[in-house]
Amino acid sequence: MSQFTTNKKIFSDKNKIQVALSCVILLFLWEIIALKINNNIYLPTLGEVFISIKEIITDSRFVLDVISTITRCILSFIMALISAFVLGIISNSLNIFKNFLTPLTSLARSIPNMVLIVLTLIWFSKESAPYIVVFIMIFPVLYDAILGSMKNIDKNILEMADLYKISRKDKILNIYLSSIKFSLISILSSTISLGFKIVIAGEVYGQSLYGIGAMIQSEKVNFNTTAIFAWIIIIVIISSLLNLMEKIMLRRVFIWRR
Repeated sequence: MSQFTTNKKIFSDKNKIQVALSCVILLFLWEIIALKINNNIYLPTLGEVFISIKEIITDSRFVLDVISTITRCILSFIMALISAFVLGIISNSLNIFKNFLTPLTSLARSIPNMVLIVLTLIWFSKESAPYIVVFIMIFPVLYDAILGSMKNIDKNILEMADLYKISRKDKILNIYLSSIKFSLISILSSTISLGFKIVIAGEVYGQSLYGIGAMIQSEKVNFNTTAIFAWIIIIVIISSLLNLMEKIMLRRVFIWRR
């Protein structure tokens, strides 16, 4: 067992070294190509990008822009999760309701993000567009996961609950919710990351007053490619931090994962 653990650690360290090496090579190629082109409108150098990152971070509105985008992402995710949970329970109980929602969820999964953003901007205000787009894109994923987890619940457990006349509230909290939370763990990271990207896209097209997307749109108008690359790196860092925070919270909430 000890040998297996040692081999696993060596394999993990080897993967990390290879990933780090790949990053160094890509950054080196970026710098070489940027110097060859010698035009920061097309591709800025790493030095120019890092200077731009420093300028963005030290700007007085940086924190407000980041908080605005993250808040939109979290609120949209919570709304989608609550709706998916409630409608998933109803669909599990009423087959006709599930069949009614099937075309809607299939349509939501099929619409390209950009088309949905454009339609949302036509129908709703530019401030509400990011919320609505994220909700529509994330809801089907959460709904399918919740409905699928409830379908997989052992029928004997449900029959036993009915036999002992356990209330609907207790069944939802102790049986359905326990099953659902395990299914949600596997898709939580991907849905939050997806929501974060869609919010930024919605802010870019909706030209929100505050937000990361609003700043990217402003830099695009000014042909400031260097600042756009700087924001891309900032977005990658924020996404990584969100994923790290999520993993820490999951370890605390779901001890069984350790």
